[in-house]
Amino acid sequence: MNNTQLINLTRDLFNVSIKIYLQTVPGKWYESKYELNTEPIELDSIYGVVVDNSGSIDFDFRTGKREDNILKSFINQFIVKYECKQMKIIDGEFCKQTKKEVIAKLKNSDRVSKYLFYTTLYGIGYFCIFMGQKNFNNTNNILAKYLQSKNIPFTNEFSEANWVYRFVINQDVKTHNKLLQNLEI
Repeated sequence: MNNTQLINLTRDLFNVSIKIYLQTVPGKWYESKYELNTEPIELDSIYGVVVDNSGSIDFDFRTGKREDNILKSFINQFIVKYECKQMKIIDGEFCKQTKKEVIAKLKNSDRVSKYLFYTTLYGIGYFCIFMGQKNFNNTNNILAKYLQSKNIPFTNEFSEANWVYRFVINQDVKTHNKLLQNLEI
């Protein structure tokens, strides 16, 4: 197993990019030291994982003692140590997902999320409550220009709580998914 395989797997399954660092000095999170790993993933080692260029180690990944368990162990640790700790909006409320919910979402691939955006039955939305006006305007312009370049008619609206900004397209979910999958920033 090597870095590239884990990086590609994570991108494909969770739609995030990661970097893997070998832990060179063990200790508490503030004592540990890491260096970028360019070698194959070693057994019985600890690696720091950085998700979407967050700037710091998001979680430690501990490999097992058997080569055939590395992949399963990584997926399990990514879900428990990272995905389950992320705040999500579910039915209009902030919450964390359980491991079971994350796995169910992985199995249900009828929705797409990319960058800040996600597809819905009405079109494409994004969470905007903590955005400043400049970021809000930039984000809107990115998606609006993209949809206009594809000659896709849309309207905009806020969710009832004003947490989500919507690009209402009102086509089928497959079309919404395809549009978002093809969006490049």
